[in-house]
Amino acid sequence: MDLSKQKQTEAKKLNVTIQYLVMADLCAIGYSEADAYAIAYPENIALASQQNSSIRNNIVESAKFKKLLENRRSRVKEGIATPIQLDEVELVGTEEVLKEILRSAKQQPVGSKERAELYAKYNDIKKESEHENSDETDTINFVLPLKCNQCPLLYAYNDYLKKQGEKEVRPVEMGRIMSLSHKIIQAAMDAE
Repeated sequence: MDLSKQKQTEAKKLNVTIQYLVMADLCAIGYSEADAYAIAYPENIALASQQNSSIRNNIVESAKFKKLLENRRSRVKEGIATPIQLDEVELVGTEEVLKEILRSAKQQPVGSKERAELYAKYNDIKKESEHENSDETDTINFVLPLKCNQCPLLYAYNDYLKKQGEKEVRPVEMGRIMSLSHKIIQAAMDAE
């Protein structure tokens, strides 16, 4: 199970596996032992139900897990978050921020000023995020040269002719060349 570096560090400090930490956290916030086990140990889903039950019971009955679970329950009751050292802090993305704002808004009483403010903030950040993402792909500009002798097609064609050892084309001849080549290109496309 790959979790954030913060959770991995926390598990190391508590001298438990990440799965133990996840399972204890889930049980502390109200998940049943069976559900918490299924989430923390998804790789065991293929095992027989008796094997899963036995493994789950061994975990739940272990002294290490009981101590961890009690610690997590007391933190949830007290509303104390796990202390974070400055070197462990990770930057979160816009999506995580939006989820957290929405989660907080849903916890506020319906019709409260705080709930309305959180929803407004959620919409502002979401619109800003969409605006930033849409700017990258909305506009495609094509710039055409003002004169034939500035045309990148003419330059590319003349470079090709130089490499082939042939005479370069003058800008005034490019119109005729394009009309001739259009017929050839159209015939090739029709043949496909």
